[in-house]
Amino acid sequence: MNISYIQIEFCFGHFHSFSPYFAQALGITAGSDSSWKSPSGDFAFGFYPLVTNLYLVGIWFDKISEKTLVWSANRDDPAVKGSTIKLLLNGQLVLTHSNGTQLFICNHTSTKSASMQDDGNFVLRNSSSGIIWQSFDFPTDTILLGQTLLMGQKLHSNANGTVDYYTGQYQLEIQQLDGNILLSAFRFSGPAYWFSATDNNGNVSLVFSKTTAFMYAIYVEKNSMAYKMTSKVPTPIEDYYHRSSKWDVVWEAITKPCTVDNICGVYGFCSTPDGKIANCTCLPGYSPLDPNTPSKGCYPNVVMDFCAPNSSASNFTIQTLNDADNPNHEFADLARIQQTDADNCKKEVMDDCFCVAAVFNSGNNVCYKKRMPLVNSRSNPTTNNMVVFIKVPVENHDFDPKDKKESSSCAVLLASFLSCSIFAVLFVAIAIYHHPLAQRYMRVQLPPPPKRKPVELNLKAYSFQDLQEATNGFQNMLGQGAFGTVYSGVLTLEDEAVEVAVKKLEKVIERGEKEFLTEVQVIGLTHHKNLVRLLGYCNEKSHRLLVYELMKNGTLSNFLFGEGRRPSWESRAEIALGIARGLLYLHEECDTQIIHCDIKPQNVLLDNNFTAKIADFGLAKLLMKDQTRTNTNVRGTMGYIAPEWLKNAPVTTKVDVYSFGVMLLEIIYCRKHMELHPADELMDVEYTILTDWVLSCVRAANLEATVINDSELLSDYKRFERMALVGVWCTCSNPTLRPSMKKVVQMLEGTVEVDVPPLFDAQMF
Repeated sequence: MNISYIQIEFCFGHFHSFSPYFAQALGITAGSDSSWKSPSGDFAFGFYPLVTNLYLVGIWFDKISEKTLVWSANRDDPAVKGSTIKLLLNGQLVLTHSNGTQLFICNHTSTKSASMQDDGNFVLRNSSSGIIWQSFDFPTDTILLGQTLLMGQKLHSNANGTVDYYTGQYQLEIQQLDGNILLSAFRFSGPAYWFSATDNNGNVSLVFSKTTAFMYAIYVEKNSMAYKMTSKVPTPIEDYYHRSSKWDVVWEAITKPCTVDNICGVYGFCSTPDGKIANCTCLPGYSPLDPNTPSKGCYPNVVMDFCAPNSSASNFTIQTLNDADNPNHEFADLARIQQTDADNCKKEVMDDCFCVAAVFNSGNNVCYKKRMPLVNSRSNPTTNNMVVFIKVPVENHDFDPKDKKESSSCAVLLASFLSCSIFAVLFVAIAIYHHPLAQRYMRVQLPPPPKRKPVELNLKAYSFQDLQEATNGFQNMLGQGAFGTVYSGVLTLEDEAVEVAVKKLEKVIERGEKEFLTEVQVIGLTHHKNLVRLLGYCNEKSHRLLVYELMKNGTLSNFLFGEGRRPSWESRAEIALGIARGLLYLHEECDTQIIHCDIKPQNVLLDNNFTAKIADFGLAKLLMKDQTRTNTNVRGTMGYIAPEWLKNAPVTTKVDVYSFGVMLLEIIYCRKHMELHPADELMDVEYTILTDWVLSCVRAANLEATVINDSELLSDYKRFERMALVGVWCTCSNPTLRPSMKKVVQMLEGTVEVDVPPLFDAQMF
């Protein structure tokens, strides 16, 4: 398996009859060029040298010039010179790094002998010569002649061919649940891009027959054995290396490399000149993360929030890619617009701030709107029916002072003209009004209609002038959010001056007075330690404002990612639990259930004691207790939005659970959900998305590696592990698999056990 596309490597040497070879090894040292060879000398076991002066404990073809690695025990944790492998007297096979840390390759204490066999299998046996451990049971990226891959076993690609042997992003798996053999980009929540169709069968295995040199799947079907042949290898095997000085591909599952998912990474673009090699470039407006390895993906030249209040069509352009495609995997589409044309499709990209691209198929007149991130963009020269429209931010250019001066002059002239026109119109209107002939046609002025009695609130109603004076004319801006701008101020409450935060609502002006006051009533009735308290409101003409207690320590976003020393692990853990308790109250404990719809660090505030309090709740569409689901026009923030919401599916409390899961991982790792340039070497450069990185480490049973240099988290590893697994559970793409906030709180508190999260969601395939 390699990084560009997965193929099963057909590895051959000179094979002879099996002769057991037992030995008791004293040890092998990295850098000593010593190894444990098979009787024929075809294979060797020991330290395999990498180009980076590191070593893998592995098995390789040793007799040929291209000494190809076929198995390794520590591919994600290479050893340095001076490290040792030892088969201890108590039977354990141990890798001891030069710094003293140990990796138990085999922890059995009943081992009495070991053998490096001629088929490439390294075997440990007990006193009865029974096999208690063998490398064939723990395959890495290669299956050898005579080896069988069983249900539940997997092959993982290398991260970068023969240069980087770390676990890559591609996987061959025989699924434990249904026996289907799949090739997938397992670190991204997409479907398999190749499968054997052996699902719904039992005891499926992939056999590379040593006798026939065929590779085929064996499975039980209707109580009988069925055979499915996948490939036949050329013969004679004995002459293979005499005919070729390099490995030849004799069969491959995927013949068009650009059809492999995420082959060029996030925002990459795949093209192939010959149908065999994938060339990776970047989409317009993006640059490669690693120019030396284009397949690692790209990052935006200009980072822009297209849904920001001040964003407009002038901030971006629409670039067109002809004869291109971006396949429609699960949750990849925002929407599909039927019976449309290219112009309307392009307009949809411009008008929808959540849409970053669209594919228009002129063959069926369908526009497929895409969400971020784009991971499968590719050329499609076989058809001219497809065109891709991509939203590209405009890079800032310097102003020409001359142009600025001319613009200012024009503005002054325009303002003067408008002022004169307004005065002229007013003068004429007053003259007409007071003219005797006009008076007889004037209607009798009716008394103003009585004001609607406001909904009773246990909150103080303020006039607009009161709040204008309290905020010094709305001069002290604290921040700007989805619903409006927040200002600091001072009000007198119960004869005491209190610092407050006043939010001017700008997105709810079109709503009716009754709906607004109903929402304020619901917010005013919520009381919880982890919710920002509402103190009052203003509902005067078109002015609608909310008055909250002031949170002096600002947003959780600034607390986690601002300049200065990183917050302590203890404080971060307490904050995460507090937010979970606040969400539990909104979902299950307050009188009217509230779905927040925009959980993110910017909407969590910290008081004087750094207690976390959720802000902006209740301003989205509300749910009554007897309702189970609803649709809403309010949309959250990219990166925190649950995937089902992007498909316009009904919104439930599980959208908040997903957003909380993303934020929980941000809190415990103190990292943003998307890192264009990771701050340290722990986070692989291809993992720009935090949730993908953590999930990949959980799948590899290597979560500890994510905090290997963090003494705080290592000292409290059990709690860290529990919280990280909760985050993975919360971010399942299938909403039915996500826990409720009640269970989330229980798991974070440690009162409920946290099971291993599903490595694949149920609906994925």
